[in-house]
Amino acid sequence: MRQESGGKAVEAAVPPLGLPPGHWIPDGEIALRPTRAGLLSLRVSYDLAPHVLGWADVDPARHPFDAAAAPVAVAGLGPARSVPVRPAGGAADRAVIAWSYAEGREWTEAMTRALVERYGPWSLGWRWARDEGDLGGGPVGAWCCPRDSITTPDDTLARVAAALCEWRSWLEELAECFERHQLDSGSAGQRSLAWERATVQLVNLVVDRTGAGDAWYGHCRQVLGWFLTRWGVAPDAADLMVAEAIDGRFHSWAQPSRELVAEVAEQLAARSDGGSAW
Repeated sequence: MRQESGGKAVEAAVPPLGLPPGHWIPDGEIALRPTRAGLLSLRVSYDLAPHVLGWADVDPARHPFDAAAAPVAVAGLGPARSVPVRPAGGAADRAVIAWSYAEGREWTEAMTRALVERYGPWSLGWRWARDEGDLGGGPVGAWCCPRDSITTPDDTLARVAAALCEWRSWLEELAECFERHQLDSGSAGQRSLAWERATVQLVNLVVDRTGAGDAWYGHCRQVLGWFLTRWGVAPDAADLMVAEAIDGRFHSWAQPSRELVAEVAEQLAARSDGGSAW
């Protein structure tokens, strides 16, 4: 595995479960996350990382959700009673940055645990922000990070609910896409073609949602793995197939060309061997 730093690729430790470098770390340890300004040191709670979620964890068909009731539900959670006060100052102010990675992050993780208790593990992705946001490389635009998203209590809780609903709508969009490209019927050639078409559509959907920003390829890899496991491919096999097909071809802050997406789709379809991955 490799991770980017200052526009250059450097060797990085291989994370568990195929998680992208720079976005995972065991509790209590320091992670170095690449940003345009260099390496940023931060603490991450491994148990709150949405990168570990499998399709069974997030499949909307298995986890009912009422989006209209979300604002009231969020306002009723324990952390809603103690939204922290952001110190005065600009985004680059040292005191604001320190607060964001201390009190701000502590509150955000408390809210995440409360959401998981209320809705289940699928809700872990509510703060998976785009580009260099809270976790980075995700599809959520309603939430950025404690520094920029925690303001007044009412506005902050409204952002949490909006981010949760945005994440859920993304999962529902993916589920619909998965069903349009069924891999459990037809001839071997038909299944390979469906696999290839689905890969192109899913990569483009992830690019659109994430903006192809910081480490977007990690979630792309996850989504492709979800698609394969939805249609019966074992999770470990799906992860390996996707990793080999992408093979370092996608990069931060770079939208892949149509030719590159087509190449990855062909590689993944070829690895299906007409369905032998089952």
